Amino acid sequence: MSPSEQALFAQILEELDAFALESAQGTSDTVLLRQFHLRWRAKFGSQGEMLALRVFTIRHARDEGAPMIAIITALPKEFAAVECLLDAVEDIAIPGCGAGRRYTRANLSATSGGSHKVVLALMADMGNNIAAIRAALLLEHFPTVEAIIMTGIAGGIPHPAKLEDHVRLGDIVVSNRNGVVQYDNLKSGRKGKIVVDTVRAAPRPPAAKLLEAVRYLEARALRGVEPWHEHIDRACQSLNIARPSAETDVLHHSTNRQEVITHPDDTRRKPGRPLIFQGPIAAANILLKDPVRRDRLRDAHGVKAVEMEGSGIADATWHADNGYLVVRGICDYCDMSKDDAWQAYAAAIAAAYTIALIASMPATEMKHNGH
Repeated sequence: MSPSEQALFAQILEELDAFALESAQGTSDTVLLRQFHLRWRAKFGSQGEMLALRVFTIRHARDEGAPMIAIITALPKEFAAVECLLDAVEDIAIPGCGAGRRYTRANLSATSGGSHKVVLALMADMGNNIAAIRAALLLEHFPTVEAIIMTGIAGGIPHPAKLEDHVRLGDIVVSNRNGVVQYDNLKSGRKGKIVVDTVRAAPRPPAAKLLEAVRYLEARALRGVEPWHEHIDRACQSLNIARPSAETDVLHHSTNRQEVITHPDDTRRKPGRPLIFQGPIAAANILLKDPVRRDRLRDAHGVKAVEMEGSGIADATWHADNGYLVVRGICDYCDMSKDDAWQAYAAAIAAAYTIALIASMPATEMKHNGH
C-alpha cells in the first residue's frame, strides 16, 4: 500500500469500530455491510469504497467465525443438495455491481468435535470461465478461505475391461493428486493421417490437506465406516428424490450404439450405494456426448469423469496460492443416451461425500491478534 492508502486504511479501521458500536444489535450482516459500504462510497469515492469493503469483510468475518472452506456449485440442484446438509444457514450479499456476490454461510459439525465455518456459492452459469471468475471473487470476498471444493454432477468414464476403473451411474469420483485435465487446451497436429492432440494445460494438484482427508475416509471405509451414506439418505429425503432404478444404468458400445455392454460383476458394490473412485477429472467448455473421445481421454490420461468447471477452479485457486478439490456424482456416460434421469441423485451423492469429507477433518479454531 502507498502511504495515502495506509492512512485511509487506518481511518477505515477506526470508523469501522465506531460504526459497529453505533449499529443496533440484531442488524443482519447484509444490511450492516450495505450501510457501511454506502457511507464510505459517499465519503471517499471508489478508492475508499474498495478499501472499506475489504476491511469490513475481513473484520466482520473474523468476528462471526471465518470460513476456511468454500463449496462452489454450478447448478441449482447441486446447490440445494449441499445446502440441505448444512446447519445455521445464513444468506449474505457483498455490495457492488455484477453477479458473484451472493453467498450462503453455514456451520458444519466436525466428527471429532467443534464445527467448521463454510461458505457456499452458486455460479451464475456453467463452464470453466464462469467457475474461475466465481472462485476468484469468493477468495477476494472471504480471504480466510484456504480451499474450495467444486461439487456437483459429471459424466462418468466406464472401463468394463478393467473392473477397478469401471465407473458407473450413481458412483462418486474425487480428483486425485493429478487434479484436472483441461482437454480443450491443446496442441493439435498430425502424425501421418492421424490427428494427434496433446494437452498443454499445466497440472494443478489439489490441496494436500483435502487429499489427506480423502485418504482417511478411504481408510475408514475399509473398516465399514462410510458416513456419506447417512448424508445421502438425508439429502434424498429433504429433496424428495430417489436413486433411479438399476435397470436405467445402460452402457452402450462406444462405436455401435445398438450394442449394450453388460456391466461386470463387482463384489465391492453394495446394492443402492455408490462406489468411490479417485482419479484425474477431465474438464472443458464442452458438453461431451462422444463415447469415442471419452474413451480416448480415459486411455491417454486415466481420467474417470468429465465435467465443465474443474479447470477453472484449479486455475483460480492456483493463481491465488490456494487449494481446491473436485467431487462429482456420475449421472451419464458422455454418450448420445445422456439425459437428466440421474442428475438429482448424482448431485445428492456428491454433496453427501463433500459434507462427510469436511466433517472428517479436525475443526480449526481461528485465532487472530490485532487487526
